[in-house]
Amino acid sequence: MGEKLLRIFEIVTEQTGLKGRLELASMTGISMKEAMTLKDTEDLVNKFKYAATDVYENHRGKLK
Repeated sequence: MGEKLLRIFEIVTEQTGLKGRLELASMTGISMKEAMTLKDTEDLVNKFKYAATDVYENHRGKLK
């Protein structure tokens, strides 16, 4: 369960580090540990995708 959500967390962590992962958890209200236990519903996956995009865009300038 939660394979897509977990993968989104992994990608965000790879691209933005721990701060990005924590920001994603804050924006979604779901920790990485919780995401592992949840079902990948369309609504949750979309929520995570939009939040991950925001996190990446917020950190993109800081990564250069």
